[in-house]
Amino acid sequence: KMKHVPIRTCIVTRVKKPKNQLVRIVRTEDGDVVVDNGEKIKGRGANIDMKVEIFDKAIKKHILTKALKLNREFSEAEVSKLRQNFINFIEEKEIRHSNKPVKIRITKQNLLNKINVEA
Repeated sequence: KMKHVPIRTCIVTRVKKPKNQLVRIVRTEDGDVVVDNGEKIKGRGANIDMKVEIFDKAIKKHILTKALKLNREFSEAEVSKLRQNFINFIEEKEIRHSNKPVKIRITKQNLLNKINVEA
């Protein structure tokens, strides 16, 4: 059997894509706006395609503000922080290719050798 893949719509381009190919931005219960990095943060969410240009368009045209039902505009500091988190999420996603956590395995001997070399 094929596994069910949830489909979501980008709020800017209106293109439907699998959930794991979009970035979810969430307005939390206390009013903060954050990038949801797969932790399923509670709050009102909006999905955006994984392109910085599309994120910029969502901010410029107030699409993100409307989708999250904010009663205020974003400050420049909020926009720059959110944009940086958006870029970091995309870079991390390109490295991992899946939602599984990265496991780094190292032997005890290699760790001890590394500590001795640095000391």
